[in-house]
Amino acid sequence: MEKTNIIIADDHLMFIEGINTILKNMDEIGEVHIATEGKQVIRLLSQFKIGLIISDISMPKMDGIELLTEIKKKHKDVKIIMLSMLDNHRTVHKVIQKGADGFVPKFTSKEELQKAVRSVLNDEQYFSELIKQRYMESVFERKKYKNIELSPREKDVLALLGEELTSKEISEKLFISVNTVETHRKNILLKTGSKTTTGAVRFAIESGLFD
Repeated sequence: MEKTNIIIADDHLMFIEGINTILKNMDEIGEVHIATEGKQVIRLLSQFKIGLIISDISMPKMDGIELLTEIKKKHKDVKIIMLSMLDNHRTVHKVIQKGADGFVPKFTSKEELQKAVRSVLNDEQYFSELIKQRYMESVFERKKYKNIELSPREKDVLALLGEELTSKEISEKLFISVNTVETHRKNILLKTGSKTTTGAVRFAIESGLFD
């Protein structure tokens, strides 16, 4: 049986050791390389022949989603399974849309992780039942907002409101008057049914506007 060299990426060494213990005796696994942040994974890919990456989402310098995007753009033959304590539907939706080959929670069982690895190495996708449930929640959430349309300028204003800029700062950045910014802000609140700017920003996140 041909063995696959892998990278385990996580900023907690104890977690890496735990994953390594689970996988090292699998017949399918060859060399195991470790990385504590995304940019280190990129360097390892240039040095070794890697077939699979198992990566956490929350990492310094380059997080798991940025890494996933980079892998699918420049190393399309490399499989990637995401692991995370974050199972909210927005994170799950983003990971799946970015092309992850698998996604399981960090608290998954030894047996499920091994099953996920074998499935992905056999050119199948693997998403745990909880992840599939969260994905369906994200699809449902986005359907609620599909008939709400913001103009390009309203989207610009909302994005800057999400960065906590004041109306004056937004007016200077977009080269429009403060009154125009306030008009856009009122229209955004009206269209999204929000009472506050925070509510409008939440709408943008849940509808995928900032993805």
